[in-house]
Amino acid sequence: MTYEPGAPRYRAETDRPVHHLTVADARGEAMGYLWANDEDDAAGWCLRPAGDRAGVNEGIEWSAKLNAAKARGLVPTAALAELARGSDPRCVSHVVPRSLATAPSLAALTELAHVVTEADDRRLLARLDRVNADAWRELSQALAELTDEDRAVRWSDGGKQPDGTWRMSYPLHSERLRRLVSALSAVGAVTPAYLWQDNPPPAVPADGRLSPADAVRAATAVVRGERFSDGTIAQAVESGVLDAVAESLCAWYEAVADGPWDDP
Repeated sequence: MTYEPGAPRYRAETDRPVHHLTVADARGEAMGYLWANDEDDAAGWCLRPAGDRAGVNEGIEWSAKLNAAKARGLVPTAALAELARGSDPRCVSHVVPRSLATAPSLAALTELAHVVTEADDRRLLARLDRVNADAWRELSQALAELTDEDRAVRWSDGGKQPDGTWRMSYPLHSERLRRLVSALSAVGAVTPAYLWQDNPPPAVPADGRLSPADAVRAATAVVRGERFSDGTIAQAVESGVLDAVAESLCAWYEAVADGPWDDP
């Protein structure tokens, strides 16, 4: 289903209360919310950033269905009712039966969408490569061998060069730091299952400890973020995020390597 340029659309914003439906995947995990407000002729898709990346593509499909309903003249809440009636639980995503609820505002619904659930944590932990002992050994050794000098990331000389050209400065990661970052990817801690660009940047709690799932989130945000912004890894090292990530993951592996494994 595609959207034709110039076709009528519901408003994308409202300050009034919104009715909303939960949209879930085949496992029953919430992917996002369809919302509507008749007074402002507003409706749309609210992604759960804490959820699966599939919610992005599914949100495009649900938004297209809303556009089609608008083109047929349905008021927003009528569009929600129609989508709920026609939803098939066998599809990639479906409206959860009897999930209609009301939020005091679109902002409140957006807050709800950011709430992390145990299912979100399990999905990320399931991405870790539990059987690759060599990769986990490499991560542990890389962390143990990282020095304060490695953590004090230097930058290349930038600015105007003698020949008149301009050069961008970039971080100079030590071999030991590169080894640690590579090990995070090898154990599966850098995953496409986490929507790092739609979530707040990682931070270490006051007690200095990250949960294993939060360690995966932070690892993904830091390593993927470096591709878009030089210095993301350096900042994570300076703030203690990278050490906390590796420590949490190593502790998790030691606890589960020989124990039972529950599928998500």
